[in-house]
Amino acid sequence: MSDVIHRQSVSAIPLNPMGKILLQQRDDRPKYYPNCWTTFGGAVEAGETPDEGMRRELLEEIELELPMKLWKVQEILVERDGQQIAWENTIYVGYIDRAASEIKLNEGQALGYFGLDDLDKLQIGFDFEPLFREFFAALADGILPL
Repeated sequence: MSDVIHRQSVSAIPLNPMGKILLQQRDDRPKYYPNCWTTFGGAVEAGETPDEGMRRELLEEIELELPMKLWKVQEILVERDGQQIAWENTIYVGYIDRAASEIKLNEGQALGYFGLDDLDKLQIGFDFEPLFREFFAALADGILPL
């Protein structure tokens, strides 16, 4: 068994005034989680802080600078191509007041707003469904840093 590789990633969960989160549908290319719905974000680059990575990813993916606040950090252990990878995912939350049709999507095949009731209908990537359910529960309890 080889050593575990440690990587950092960031995820953004923007919330609109109707209480729905903005997600992107990944490309259908044979890549990890094709066609699945997930957050905006990605790997933190060398020399970059998670905050910087979050800003860069949002600009690259949807050309927006959104006010995002740190919500939580979670570690996810995955196996890819026989290698164990421990991802430290820094998750940010914030508000967005823009229609999906007004957002330019540069990565993925679609974007949309979804509420708690929509989650059962979506194919969600990166095993993020529990994270989204936790988000909506924290939102209902008023304990998000929004």
